[in-house]
Amino acid sequence: MNNEPVAWTDGKGNYFDKNSFFPVDDLIPLYTHPTKTLTDEEIEEVYRTVEQDFALTESKKPNGGWRNFPVELARAILRKAQQ
Repeated sequence: MNNEPVAWTDGKGNYFDKNSFFPVDDLIPLYTHPTKTLTDEEIEEVYRTVEQDFALTESKKPNGGWRNFPVELARAILRKAQQ
């Protein structure tokens, strides 16, 4: 998925494409795939699932097991948001 804006708006009905000259800081980026937000409950559910997986397999994981927990948690949250 390409996560770069395809156009920008000033919020007043004016739109600009990547070939337009404009001050990017003053505009709102528009994407082809809107970002999905997760509720706190959905994030907590993902956390519990990843935590449970790590607790069950900690001794089997190479390179420190729990040290990789933050990365695995972030990946799981991103996967959930892409569903």
